[in-house]
Amino acid sequence: MIPHLLSVDDLREDFLINLWDEALDNKGKNNKNLENKIITNLFYEPSTRTSSSFYSAMTRSGGTVIPINNVKFSSVTKGESLEDTIRTMACMCDAIVLRHYQNGAAKQASTISSVPIINAGDGNGEHPTQTILDGFTIYNYFNKSINNLKITMVGDLKNGRTVKSLVKLLNRFNGNSFCFVSPEDLKFNEKLPMNSYETTDVNEVLNETDVLYVTRVQKERGSIHDYELGMDQLNLLPKDAIVMHPFPRVTEIPTAFDSDTRAKYFNQIEFGVWCRQILLEKVLLK
Repeated sequence: MIPHLLSVDDLREDFLINLWDEALDNKGKNNKNLENKIITNLFYEPSTRTSSSFYSAMTRSGGTVIPINNVKFSSVTKGESLEDTIRTMACMCDAIVLRHYQNGAAKQASTISSVPIINAGDGNGEHPTQTILDGFTIYNYFNKSINNLKITMVGDLKNGRTVKSLVKLLNRFNGNSFCFVSPEDLKFNEKLPMNSYETTDVNEVLNETDVLYVTRVQKERGSIHDYELGMDQLNLLPKDAIVMHPFPRVTEIPTAFDSDTRAKYFNQIEFGVWCRQILLEKVLLK
């Protein structure tokens, strides 16, 4: 059991490998492991995949979800504070899955919650459960290895919390190198890993990329750019490369690429259910 999951820093490598192996064994099969357990999905920002993925994972394990997937239909619109909402929901469930627009909201919630808090994204801070499924995707397609890979991150790297969390994780493993591709005003604004390179031209690096991780431009956080990778660019990738995207997708990857064997973004979504199912068991079962 883990008390809270607020950051990638809360995830040990041995814990992750064990979770990924269990997810590979279970593959999202239904069970009753979480029967009589309840989680609250408490989302202060819109979500399609994360909220539904947790809902699916919990119900596949026999548990129940209190869905507050739009707080405008809750007492938050009446002025209720995050602290009071957390304390209230903790009286009714065994864990709270929290998405919030402010950096650090999950950590703040953990200081007053009597049940585990799972960070489902806090502002442009972190998104550790997305990182679990992203890491699993790489682990699965590179023969249970997450070492010695060339990873290219493309898009809004300034505001992309999934990028920040994934870089933090992959930098722990041996031999990985990173290329960050973005406009100057959307550059990765965290400390760069030792073995990294920055450019504005994705064509420089595609033919040597193992993992291409593409993100949308986050206009809700003030970003103003639009971009689209063309089929001619994507075809520069090696045959055994994989292309990932945390979604939602806007124009970054053409739908014509979806049938390419290197496109793994819909697999990521399925793997998210597998991984969150095992994660919830580890959070809720002593």
